[in-house]
Amino acid sequence: MVPDVDVDPRVVRTRRDVLAAAREVLLEEGWERVTVSRVADRSGYARTTLYRHWPQRLDLLRDLIGEEARLVHTTPAGDLRSDLIAELEAFRVAVTSSGLGRVMIAIGQQARDDAELADLNRAMRADGAGVLEEIVAAGVERGELGGRVESGVAVARLVGPVLFGYLFEGDAGLDRRFVESVVDWFLLAAAAPAGQPRH
Repeated sequence: MVPDVDVDPRVVRTRRDVLAAAREVLLEEGWERVTVSRVADRSGYARTTLYRHWPQRLDLLRDLIGEEARLVHTTPAGDLRSDLIAELEAFRVAVTSSGLGRVMIAIGQQARDDAELADLNRAMRADGAGVLEEIVAAGVERGELGGRVESGVAVARLVGPVLFGYLFEGDAGLDRRFVESVVDWFLLAAAAPAGQPRH
């Protein structure tokens, strides 16, 4: 949740501290341990304080996930290759160094068996993929990508290698050059055919 400028600074501090504690619990102890009681113990705030801000556990999880997802986006500048590299590189950094990768794994695993978390997982995916989808759509509109390129499939082809590398190969080799090679591979495969009119 983005704090409103009129919100009491103590409320902002409480939310920040509690979400940081929830993140630590998730990363160190696992998804099941992210409860109001455990996060209250970890943060040093009373359970009543947490319930005032997050009436249900799902509310706390939603804000925690929102904070993680908010860290990864860039602002497109209008150059297809540069924009794709910048956004995918921001994602790679978040996945490998901020804990986003572990959060995504935990959410994805739990969402298979929990309908509410499945909804939350879908919302996180939509928010997380939004900028890449916009960049791809703009590339199609400008005629830089083939007209049959679907943004959802494009996102999977771009993000997939980063997640595969993170899950199965660790951080070795998962650097900016890797991101650039993924983007170049994607652009080669998705380029508008020669002679196709550009918009």
